[in-house]
Amino acid sequence: MKTPELLIPAGDLEKLETAARFGADAVYVGAGPYSLRTQQTAFDIKGLGIGAGIGKKHNVKVYLAMNIFPFDDDLPGMMEYLAKAINLGIDAVIISDPGLLSLIKQLDKKTKIHLSTQANTINSEAVKFWRDQGVKRIVLGRELNLEQIKKIRKDVPDVELELFIHGAMCMSYSGRCLLSKHMTDRSANQGECTQPCRWEYRLKEMTRPDEEFTIEEDMRGTYVMNSKDLCLIEHLDKLKEAGIDSFKVEGRMKSAYYVALVTKIYRKAMDSKAYDPRWLEELKKVSHRNYTTGFYFGSDDNENLGTSTYVRDYTFVGTVEESNPLKIAARNYFSAGDTLEVIDPQVDEIRPIKIVGMMDEEGKAIEKAHNPYYVTANVEPACSIS
Repeated sequence: MKTPELLIPAGDLEKLETAARFGADAVYVGAGPYSLRTQQTAFDIKGLGIGAGIGKKHNVKVYLAMNIFPFDDDLPGMMEYLAKAINLGIDAVIISDPGLLSLIKQLDKKTKIHLSTQANTINSEAVKFWRDQGVKRIVLGRELNLEQIKKIRKDVPDVELELFIHGAMCMSYSGRCLLSKHMTDRSANQGECTQPCRWEYRLKEMTRPDEEFTIEEDMRGTYVMNSKDLCLIEHLDKLKEAGIDSFKVEGRMKSAYYVALVTKIYRKAMDSKAYDPRWLEELKKVSHRNYTTGFYFGSDDNENLGTSTYVRDYTFVGTVEESNPLKIAARNYFSAGDTLEVIDPQVDEIRPIKIVGMMDEEGKAIEKAHNPYYVTANVEPACSIS
C-alpha cells in the first residue's frame, strides 16, 4: 500500500512553516475572503507568495481554499485573486461551487481542482460526475462510513480521494449550516461562522415565562448541537487499505502548537508499521473536545455524549527561537521550576525539560514569563534543539 499524503491546515505563515518542518506533505491555506475561515486565517497575495516559497523550500505542496458559496458579486474578485495565485505556483485550488469550476477552467486548464467537503460528495455517481468535469480530487463528505468509502474507491479508481482524519466536526450536513446567518447575519457558507452550535441555550415553557431551563444532559454543559472532535489515529491502516490518497487534518484557526504536535504524531503513525498507544495520549494534550471516530465505523460513537467543553490539560507556552543558549519566545505563562515538553521536528521523542532559571532580554533574572517575553532559559537536562 502506498502511504497517503498528510495534509495539514495552515492558518498563517508560522503555521505553514511549522507544518512543513514537522512532516506535512501538503498544506491548505485560505484565499483572502474566499475561504470558509475568512477573517482569522486569510492569506493576502503577498503572504501567499511567501507561503508558496516556504512550500517549495520544504518540498511541501500548497493548496488554496476558495470554498465559499459565492454570489455573483464575489466572482470577479475571486478570479482576480486566483490569477495571481496561479502565477505564484500554487499546487491546487479547493472549491465547492460548480460555477467557479467553470470559470477556473476558462482561466487556466492546467490548474488542479480539488472539490471541497462542502460539496457533500457521498456517492460514486457524484464522484464520476465531478471527475468528468475535470476535478482532480474529491474531499469526501464526513457522513460516509468506511464500507461506503471502499465502494466509491472501487467504482471510481481514477480520481484522488481525500478524507478528514482529525479535528472539529460540524453538526450540520457537510457544514452547510444557516444558524450563524440567521442569528448573527454572518454566513457560515461565506466563511464567517460564529459557531452558534457551541453556545449555551436556555429553554422556556410558554405558560411559565419566568422559569428557565438550561439545555443539558448534566451539570457540565450542553450537548444538543455540539459535536465531538474527530480522531482516527487508531485506524489509519484501515483507511490506507480503503485506498485513500490524502489524509486531511482540520484546524486553520488552531495554534502553532496544535499544528506541530498533530503533524508530528500523524507523520509518525503514517510511517510506522504498528500502532503505538502513546500517539493518542499525545493527541489528547492539544486543546480538543472528547474524541470520536465520527460516522466512519457505523457505531454510536458519533453521538454527542459527554461534556461539550474543551479539554485543556496542557498549555502552549512558547516557541524555541535559538537553541544554544535556549531562547524562548513566550506565548503563555510559565515560570522557573515548571516542567515543559519540547516538540522537536528533528527528534523522535517528545522530551521533558525543567526550567531552573531564566533571564529577560536585558540579562535580568526573572521568575516568570508570558507573552510577549523573550527569555533565555537554563534547563535540566540540557538539550540541543534543532
